[in-house]
Amino acid sequence: MRKMQRLAKTVLALLLAGSMGIMNSQATSITDLEGQKEELEDKKQAAQAIVDKMDSEKNNILAAIQELDNQVGELNVQINDLETQKGLLNDEIAVTELELADAEEKEQEQYDAMKLRIQYAYENGDDSYLDVVFTSSDISDMVNQEEYGEQVYSYDSKMLNDLIEIKQEISDTEDKLNEQLDEVEIIENQLTEDRDAVQIMIEGKETQISNYNASIDGYNEQIAQYQAGMDSIDSQIAAIMEERRKQEQAAISQGLDVPIYYTGGSFQWPVSSGGTITSTFGPRWGTVHQGLDIACPIGTPILAGESGTVIASYYSSSAGEYIVIDHGNGVATEYMHNSQRLVSVGDYVTRGQVIAYSGSTGYSTGPHCHFGVRINGVRVDPQPYL
Repeated sequence: MRKMQRLAKTVLALLLAGSMGIMNSQATSITDLEGQKEELEDKKQAAQAIVDKMDSEKNNILAAIQELDNQVGELNVQINDLETQKGLLNDEIAVTELELADAEEKEQEQYDAMKLRIQYAYENGDDSYLDVVFTSSDISDMVNQEEYGEQVYSYDSKMLNDLIEIKQEISDTEDKLNEQLDEVEIIENQLTEDRDAVQIMIEGKETQISNYNASIDGYNEQIAQYQAGMDSIDSQIAAIMEERRKQEQAAISQGLDVPIYYTGGSFQWPVSSGGTITSTFGPRWGTVHQGLDIACPIGTPILAGESGTVIASYYSSSAGEYIVIDHGNGVATEYMHNSQRLVSVGDYVTRGQVIAYSGSTGYSTGPHCHFGVRINGVRVDPQPYL
């Protein structure tokens, strides 16, 4: 066993040394690259959290704008109704003005006719008429005069009084219509002010939406840049794994004893107690979940899927206590969110060996083991390998 461990460490050191030429100037190992990716992932998560919050606030503002738009619509309906009322009132006022002018004209005509009769009676010495008109002490006295006087009074006085009464009624109607018009205009002016105030609020919120959109666009651009950096690192890791696989094959062709631990078949189930699958490989929460989540109590022993060499063992803010095992020929397995790691980089492990204890470290919603499989550095669905 110790001989196998020494051989594994020697081969690992040779392969890592041979891979140096394809790493960037800031990376010296897969662990370093994973660290860089982790930093980008943290920045991406932070930017995404801001975008999500701004999206939520923007949606609240859009809902408020919709509500204000509805208010404007209701106010416009009321204002239109008042405009219709004003039109009807103005039409009625115009009619009453014509009726009033006609009544005044008839009153004046009746008054002028009465004056002519008085003048005629006076000039022709019609004393009886003049007596009726000028000597009666009051209306009752005038009514009690002789038949001629009563007829003259009835014709002149009643006609004039009726016309005056009609004119007054028309005038009163016009006054009421004007009062109603004034009240309608006051209400309309108030509603118009309310509508204009709401419109100003809408314009202000639309400016907020514009500002949010500009900020969201800026953060989305940063997120895209972070993702591009992460994709680049994944490509570098894949290149390292591929280079290691080629070197393994070259070493084998030269007759060297290179350990290839995984040659096909199923991996050991990583959770000693079995556990329950809670999330599979594929789309999840707007991203791609790149492994298999197996729920289990904290402290459950986590087992190596196959024999191999540990090439990464460190704490990640997103993956928690994190381990990667290289099984040769470009195949690696990874184990995330552990509560404790039991192996270090360079350690040789055997299939089914306890390498960690389960936990809920990093970005985790509960105790579980995230089990992943990489083929030449590219994460694939683990289930076909279990």
